[in-house]
Amino acid sequence: VQLETASRAARRAGILPAGGVVSRRTHAENRSLFAVLVAAWGALAFLGLGLPCAEAASWVDAVGRRVDVPDAPARIVSLVPSVTETLFALGLGEQVVGVTEFCTFPPGALAKPRVGSYAAPSLEAVAALTPELVFASADMTRPAAVARLESLGIPVYVVYPRSLAGTVQMLRDVGAVAGAPRAGQGLAQELESTVERVKAAVSGRERPGVLLCVMVQPLVVTGPGTLADDLITTAGGRNCVPPGPAGYPTWGPEAVLAADPDVIVVSPHPGQPDPGALFRKWPELRAVAQRRVVAVETDWVHRPGPRLSLGLEALARAIHGAEVLP
Repeated sequence: VQLETASRAARRAGILPAGGVVSRRTHAENRSLFAVLVAAWGALAFLGLGLPCAEAASWVDAVGRRVDVPDAPARIVSLVPSVTETLFALGLGEQVVGVTEFCTFPPGALAKPRVGSYAAPSLEAVAALTPELVFASADMTRPAAVARLESLGIPVYVVYPRSLAGTVQMLRDVGAVAGAPRAGQGLAQELESTVERVKAAVSGRERPGVLLCVMVQPLVVTGPGTLADDLITTAGGRNCVPPGPAGYPTWGPEAVLAADPDVIVVSPHPGQPDPGALFRKWPELRAVAQRRVVAVETDWVHRPGPRLSLGLEALARAIHGAEVLP
């Protein structure tokens, strides 16, 4: 039904015959019609006969692609959980018309239509939502999916935050591209202020060794060069994971015992409500003996969005004690 406007435009351009409308058909017929409409949409875009849209602005995304986006796009699909969260924080929840199955925050995102996973979304589902803008991720969305959406004339803006500074910039960029530049600047400044406050609070303190776990079954830990590694350093800790080929290596008991961290940070997951239990099997670990196995919400430290402020503060308290940030 949401493609009716596209079908009308296609008929006016002579690409579809009169009477070619979306109606109640069999599943196979609907898929066939969808293919025709998608082809028509692509042809309209190629011929410059597409749907009327607002004046467009040109942006360069995080991977250097030039993207033309309508000013204040009214229909946005987010293939990135952190961007979904950011859009709602910007006050643009009404403009979000589609998200991935992993977009779980805020609660309002759960009510939005789902388009599949962020790595390989359903292009049919995305196109059916007639978006004016799609947000994708350089490290999550497959390039082929981005290229296919582009071929349909759908603007795709790719984000790629890998650090606190990169997240600050992403908040600004998403706000600007989505039509809420002041709100984006405000979110960026809030995160920057938290970073400066935490840096000042931990300045001059000893840097304890920190093991930050992504999950415990299997045990996946945070290595150097990752967003969470940047949080550890900014919060006044020292990452116990040495450099290696993988940003998130899998560890066994020997590696944990050899590192003997001062602080172990875990995150509860569905089916793993008490991830700290794994480490309590080894009372000889310094963090276990000193009761410094601390649980922190996973999205606060692994999702590059507005809640990184909460994660950074939680890490600083886990590493240096609650009194470090009164």
